[in-house]
Amino acid sequence: MVKVIYEFDVAIEKQEAYLKITREKIKPLWESKGCHSYDVWQVAESETRFVKEALFENESLMKETSGLKDLDAAKEIFRSFAENASRRVYVQKI
Repeated sequence: MVKVIYEFDVAIEKQEAYLKITREKIKPLWESKGCHSYDVWQVAESETRFVKEALFENESLMKETSGLKDLDAAKEIFRSFAENASRRVYVQKI
């Protein structure tokens, strides 16, 4: 398994809209294109900090899925809400 973790901020006034579009459009789209699961968490100690976790079966599927043009609009929507974003890719070893 491969886990992609994004950490980012969403302004308080944009959070409801971000969560709604993620729940209704972004998550189902990614999961229909090869992402095993796509989850968003809010950091308990922060009003604006979020973590997005996407799981893939392997690195090649992650790269293939991430490169799909079908997902460009979803990526742009995410970028329109996310500030101070960072990304890390983790490969399961055990």
